[in-house]
Amino acid sequence: MKINILINNNFFNDYCSYSFIYPIIKSLKTFKDINFSFNLISLLNNKVFDCDLIIIDSRFKEIIKNRKKTLEFIYKNKSKKTKLIFADNADNSGQLKKDFLEICDFYWKGQILDDKKKYADKHYGGRLFTDFYNKKFNVIDKNKQETDVIKEKGLLKKIIVSWNMGLCDHGKFSHIKQKFFSIFKTKFILFNSNKSFTPNYKERKKDISCRIGVKYHRETVEYQRKKVSEIVNEFTTIKKMSRFKYIEELRNSKFVISPFGWGELCPRDFEAFLHGSVLIKPEMNTIKTWPSWYNEKTYLPFLWDLSNLRDQIIYAIENYNMLKELAINAQKKYLFFTSSNNSEEIFVKRFQELLKN
Repeated sequence: MKINILINNNFFNDYCSYSFIYPIIKSLKTFKDINFSFNLISLLNNKVFDCDLIIIDSRFKEIIKNRKKTLEFIYKNKSKKTKLIFADNADNSGQLKKDFLEICDFYWKGQILDDKKKYADKHYGGRLFTDFYNKKFNVIDKNKQETDVIKEKGLLKKIIVSWNMGLCDHGKFSHIKQKFFSIFKTKFILFNSNKSFTPNYKERKKDISCRIGVKYHRETVEYQRKKVSEIVNEFTTIKKMSRFKYIEELRNSKFVISPFGWGELCPRDFEAFLHGSVLIKPEMNTIKTWPSWYNEKTYLPFLWDLSNLRDQIIYAIENYNMLKELAINAQKKYLFFTSSNNSEEIFVKRFQELLKN
């Protein structure tokens, strides 16, 4: 099978696109064994359609530059024999692009709402949690945004959970390797530093790590982080630090608090898994991911209204020996899907399953 992926050439400036392409590049040898070949295309032209399958990255610059023109070009030149997939690589579960959902055969997304029927509702701020803060606390965005409403059952069936940033490299030097890969485009650069994990049994002197930014240009998005920071400041500082110091802090922290940002998922979640800290995070039961990263065995949740966050932190600190089982489970799952001997085969199998839907 010949697969063309429409994706920007520079991955350094877009972590979401890099996270999407990372496990594909990492698994190229395994894909080759089953006669799958990939071409990364950064310019829109007729050669795009010379393939069996086209995957369009949602951050593709031609979409950003002229969305309508790109849609018209694809619609006009698409062959009935060529399957078309739109890969929505945003880190949130909302904000579906209905125009691409309509034109494509399938709509892949790294995390989707567990109940797809909720896509038929308007969500203030474009996300389920921003809608919650608008309704619960009357938080208003100066630049109002709402999701496209998807009521058609046929369109809802096209929405499939693919994979997300969890399969990317979250090691100490990952940001450097991302930049080098953007320049040299060689798989050798992507050697897996996730194998340099921090054992769960390592002695940890710090209770809580929560190095977060709180400034966003959307009020409903930043609301949770602002409120989390007010509570967490009673236990530790949230001031950001250099990446190397931050990773060292994670390695020595019992718990990592990771609120939502632009989306529900955050690289901090997987850095916590990798370095053996217990993840404390807003409830993720409305979200479906593959792999299923978030469940009662992998993280400690708190309510979206933050009413129990302070109590959860105190409970966590007092019960670390019991709760560190969460970190053990999360790390075991994380390393299995990213660094085990058959992690590439698992991903390739998942990719094949997505094509059968």
